[in-house]
Amino acid sequence: MKQDTVTEIRQEPGTVILAGAGCGGRELLTLQVLDLIRRADVIVYDDLISQDILDIDTDAEWIYAGKRKGLHSMTQEEINELLISLAQTHALVLRLKGGDPFVFGRGREEMRAVREAGICCQSAPGITSAIAVPERFDIPVTDRIHASSFTVITASRKSQGKPFGADAGWVAHQPGTLVILMGLSRLPEIVEELIRAGKDPRTPTAVISSAEISHSEMVRGELSEITGKAAALQPPAIILIGDVVKEARLPQDMAEKEKPQRFTVWTTFTDDLTARVRRRLPDTIRLIPVLEAAHERVESAKPRDLETDWIVLTSRRGAGFFLEDLKKQKLDLRKLPKIAVVGKATAEVLEEAGLYPDLVPETAETPELVRELKRAAEPGSRILLLRAREADHEMETALETDFRVMRKDLYEIRYSSRDLKRLPGPDLMAFASRSAVRAWKEPVPCPVLCISDITASQVHQDHPEASVLLADEISAAGLAETIIGLSQAESAVPEPGSAR
Repeated sequence: MKQDTVTEIRQEPGTVILAGAGCGGRELLTLQVLDLIRRADVIVYDDLISQDILDIDTDAEWIYAGKRKGLHSMTQEEINELLISLAQTHALVLRLKGGDPFVFGRGREEMRAVREAGICCQSAPGITSAIAVPERFDIPVTDRIHASSFTVITASRKSQGKPFGADAGWVAHQPGTLVILMGLSRLPEIVEELIRAGKDPRTPTAVISSAEISHSEMVRGELSEITGKAAALQPPAIILIGDVVKEARLPQDMAEKEKPQRFTVWTTFTDDLTARVRRRLPDTIRLIPVLEAAHERVESAKPRDLETDWIVLTSRRGAGFFLEDLKKQKLDLRKLPKIAVVGKATAEVLEEAGLYPDLVPETAETPELVRELKRAAEPGSRILLLRAREADHEMETALETDFRVMRKDLYEIRYSSRDLKRLPGPDLMAFASRSAVRAWKEPVPCPVLCISDITASQVHQDHPEASVLLADEISAAGLAETIIGLSQAESAVPEPGSAR
């Protein structure tokens, strides 16, 4: 394992600032937050940060800590620990959150944890989507005629009960405009609960989808009918209920029927890969996740696991869990064996922690990793594979001819599919792993894009009727570039029965 020079521990911890990135590109950043991005030493950012902001010229290190419902790259406790740890070695740690950090952003929890660790923690406000996104459609949350007040509430609660529970009557009878955040997945329950609690079913209602103002879509209707109209929208979304919705207009006075047709891609990616692909796409392309993957720990790397010659990591998720184990068990980094990873994306996870793999194949495929290991490792070397439980055993079989191979499953993947009947039909379907292909139990309704030959072979095996395309490169950038090319020339998508 190659390692950076030891980072000097600061005598005094740095400062952590919780900042709001707003709900769009850099034009919706406050000047204060823009300055903080340029001055920060390290930036821990959320899922809903636009590529325009991520491209700001700064010397800061960027660390992804995004969270979506049921799909977390880190738990909240791990994020708190990360901020505290980074403050020991960096003067300015910027925690960049979508919207405003104190509007349903768990900002207060992070501030409390950091301050309890004896570290200075401040905040910098951001423009909240609760006001800015409706404004794009000329919807004022307050109006002298229709609403003298507005209430912002979340339908995402720790309890698994109804969206509002005992507060349903209070919510239903609030005067003015009701703004509901993080509620799209529970929209049918919200509508039913509010009407049962006394809300007029004819109340004007709008649902606006997308985290970024420039990419947002809106549907309107009466409260009782809005669930059906919003069926194709994707989270995150804002629900607005009240007479102010009557004022809604589409941008530039564009009629809804004149909106440009969007190229729709059904994806089966992890949340992390979805975010990395989406940032590279224009707003004319819509990614709709149809398989959601939850990663659950199975085993942990132990000190005795370091008593080997090589450790092999074959996914970003596995690399992340490996780093967690190193930290939690206080394993001595100086005693780490050599590390091999399947590709550059997996290597990035380790490099963010200051660990540089000894072996990174140019092509991010298992057969290439096996070939490179056979060149780099001494015959008879002890090799430990840290993998997902669902991963097949082909790699072990290929390596066992030359090495002593052990395997430990750090995690398992549990897939759940969405209700496809409520989604717009796809122009393309995309897979980035064999396990996702195996988890897909429905027919393939359109041509399929695969990240690699290995994934494509699984599609051919499970769906022999499918038309298959390969990404230009085995990476998020390669997937995005191929999708863009196909969206610009739909005739390039093969007819069923053909393949590439």
